[in-house]
Amino acid sequence: MYAVIKTGGKQYRVSAGEKLKVEQIPADIGATISFNEVLAVGAGADLVFGTPLVSGAKVDVTVVDHGRGEKVRIFKMRRRKHYQRHGGHRQNFTEVFISAIYGANGAQISKADAPIISAPVAQAAAAVASTAAVAAVAAPAKRAAKVRGKAKDGSDDIELIEGVGPKIAGLLRDANLGTFEAISKASIEQLKAALEAGGPKFNIAKPDTWAEQAALAAKGDWAAFDKLTEELVGGVRK
Repeated sequence: MYAVIKTGGKQYRVSAGEKLKVEQIPADIGATISFNEVLAVGAGADLVFGTPLVSGAKVDVTVVDHGRGEKVRIFKMRRRKHYQRHGGHRQNFTEVFISAIYGANGAQISKADAPIISAPVAQAAAAVASTAAVAAVAAPAKRAAKVRGKAKDGSDDIELIEGVGPKIAGLLRDANLGTFEAISKASIEQLKAALEAGGPKFNIAKPDTWAEQAALAAKGDWAAFDKLTEELVGGVRK
């Protein structure tokens, strides 16, 4: 018994127990899938042709491997134009094992034992699954690192304060003012003293509203924080 199936825009004649390379299918190695586009099924006097498909017929297959075909060389040339181009292409494919064939009435007419997947292929599939599992576990941690007000290392992101950039943030941390709470409790004189440690070029910074901004950030009142920062330019009210 055999069947003629259509997949990937091509037609194949298959029998149970055979292996077949078809256009790439998004399925895991070891997964069982069905081809429902059956153009013909049976053998001899029992052969049934579809119009164009055989109703109720299908072919079950097991995914054995994924790979890439032989390289096709591409060469383009235009004579007397000094034009040459070399290229290549390797088509992706999926190798499947024909497990069972079902006839027009949906009854199984041919079956083969389950395929034996080679150890390297099984290990590769397991590695892919393991990588996906690790990524799934790591995803929540990555999302947690994006909490507003926190830097990647979990510390307060004081650069959110209008008028505070990376260099000023470093000066504030050196002065033990590296958190929203510490800045909110600091006086303007303390903030200016931290800036003076960086040299005269930081004298143009205006820390008048930094404590007010830091207090809102420390409470997590981001609506009020955003409203305040919209009114500021360089840390000073417009």
